[in-house]
Amino acid sequence: MKLRKLAAAFMAGALSLGLAAPAFAAEAADARLTRVTLAVKETLDIGDEYTEFYGEPDETALGTRWVLSWKNGEQEFSVTATDAGKILSLNRRENADKVESISAGGDRGLTFPAMSRDEAAEYARAFLDKVLADNEKVTFSDEGEETLSATEYSFQGNVELNGLPSPMTVYARVRLSDGAVTRFWRGDVSDYAGAPGGAETSTTDERARELLRTTLDMRLEYVQDEKGETAVLRYLPNNTDDFYVDAATGELVNLTELQNKLRREYAVSGEGGALNVTMKSEEAADAAASLTETELEGVAKLVGVLDKEALDGKIRAWKELGLDNYTLGTAGYTVDRETGEVTARVSYAKNTEEGIYRRYVTLDAKTGELIRMHGYGPGKLAPLEEDSWEYKALLTAQAAQDKAEAFLKLLWGDLFAETERYNEMDPQGKAADYSFTFAHKANGYFFPANSITVQVDGADGSIMGFSKRFDETVVFDDAQGLISADAAIDAWCQSYPVELGYMEIPVALDMSKEFELLRNAGYSYYNALKPGYALGERDAWYSGVDAKTGELVKTESAERENVFYDDLEGHWAQALLDELARYNVGWLGGKAEPDKELTQLDYIILLASANGYRCDPAEEKSVDFLYEFAYRRNFLTEAERQEDKELTRGEMIKMFLNGEGYGPVAQLKGIFRCDFADAQTIPEADLGYAALAQGLGLVNGDSQSSYASARPAVRCEAAAMLWRYMKG
Repeated sequence: MKLRKLAAAFMAGALSLGLAAPAFAAEAADARLTRVTLAVKETLDIGDEYTEFYGEPDETALGTRWVLSWKNGEQEFSVTATDAGKILSLNRRENADKVESISAGGDRGLTFPAMSRDEAAEYARAFLDKVLADNEKVTFSDEGEETLSATEYSFQGNVELNGLPSPMTVYARVRLSDGAVTRFWRGDVSDYAGAPGGAETSTTDERARELLRTTLDMRLEYVQDEKGETAVLRYLPNNTDDFYVDAATGELVNLTELQNKLRREYAVSGEGGALNVTMKSEEAADAAASLTETELEGVAKLVGVLDKEALDGKIRAWKELGLDNYTLGTAGYTVDRETGEVTARVSYAKNTEEGIYRRYVTLDAKTGELIRMHGYGPGKLAPLEEDSWEYKALLTAQAAQDKAEAFLKLLWGDLFAETERYNEMDPQGKAADYSFTFAHKANGYFFPANSITVQVDGADGSIMGFSKRFDETVVFDDAQGLISADAAIDAWCQSYPVELGYMEIPVALDMSKEFELLRNAGYSYYNALKPGYALGERDAWYSGVDAKTGELVKTESAERENVFYDDLEGHWAQALLDELARYNVGWLGGKAEPDKELTQLDYIILLASANGYRCDPAEEKSVDFLYEFAYRRNFLTEAERQEDKELTRGEMIKMFLNGEGYGPVAQLKGIFRCDFADAQTIPEADLGYAALAQGLGLVNGDSQSSYASARPAVRCEAAAMLWRYMKG
């Protein structure tokens, strides 16, 4: 230990000497790691119990991301943070975390969670209070249910920035045994180019809706009605570009065009800039001295690491790599956990008319010794003729369509005669292959549910594939009394809320210093956060507008029914039945009927619900499915199935203990005793089950402290036994 302390003191002194550079010099990697580590430790209250520590910088075109890792035996704790120490992700791994999460019960060992979902949410919110900025707020979504045997609960939400919603998501996972956050990640303003725009707006919701309405388009087509008997006419939304209204200017902007420009920019990983943040040597020395011995050892691994420009000099010295016309892009660093060696991965880009060429060089981060390199460039099209970059295809789209039609007339002539080409294309365009869809047309309107599809090779006109779906028995509604397309679009637009919030907007990158690293990484467009208006999420799913009534056509979705009861007021079992119902354990329909005699089917439904199954007793297939579960779990055999059989207390307990694996033990002879008042009258075959039930705390006896094996069981007794088992 004395040697370790001396080594730590020596390291602190070395850091102090090493950081005593002029104030204008770039801050060394080890000094930056010291500063970031201290900031993260303070935010998360990280103690000094860890025996290993590593810190690795990833220099991106948007700034530095640090990956900090602590380890102590089988415990690992890793954090990703910005250069300013803002926490972006966290991952806690321990050997005890054998089960990440259980959605519902499981086949064995059912228990109630150590805390409720609401209690776990409080721990998640307390964690967010530590890591969110002052102008950020997160509200978790309502998704997620209480689940039996859960060891963790997860929460998600979006960051509200400056009082406006944003696309930045947040995820947190809470361990129920102690409330620790074991996993966290978030979107951040540092993921975007430039600073977010202000929250002010120069327009109104009404004006934004007027502008957004002009971007909507609908077509009139036949679709099958909900009964599937008749084809009716409906206005259906056409796929159009996405638009938003810029809050600052009030102008309508084509978001799809901007996104396409960004999409064409090849997304590179690990973009970054130089190690260029300055830190005073005295501050770094003081900070280093306050780190633990383990953390000092981790920091020491980056002593002497070359910054990006120095690495670039080492690489460019190798003229054979042909990087003279390439621009330096990014640098990422990795510490080998076994050897402690640090490697760097440096990227380069060359912009040409054909596209972007890329190279990636990996080298020793301290010596500059080359380790490996790979790269690629844009694919080149084979020219059709000199000075032309058109793909070499022998057929135009029209010529390919002629081939398709000639084929279909021979194959499905009668059906094909009822169709017209449904998909749009440039007749004179050329491509390697073509796909045509011919849809049924009735009364002048398409019915795409009836269609023929065919693929044609663009080189030789051969048929590459074909298929059809055609119901010749469909009846078409008449085309009289239709509303106008404008009326349909008005109804469609009104179904959307218009919302003001922050949006991911691709912006053109100018040549300013702010965007220099992004441009060097090969980008001319990148996402920024800007406030704007857009059509939001509707209250339901609508498929279109009825062409005769003008009403929105709502697509109904069956909601999952939850367990609840309205007939338990004043009953002794109310609290435990309601607690089970929180986890959807029990009977559907709103009635517990607690004192009703327990049938075999009632009991199977209860036991299966604890394992995540739902059952409608009126559906034979649903009941059969639950009995298959009961057979697998050994609650009973196929020969014992009697759905309406009223169970005795002894049968109820025996079924349960058999299903939980206690049957072989319960059937041992001559080893059991129990303290029920009627113990002397319990049949020998039931004595083992009675003793186990008492020992496990499943039953306490009736009002006379009797086991009452032959008395009919009631529903609340079955629920109480299951509740006690899970509480035990």
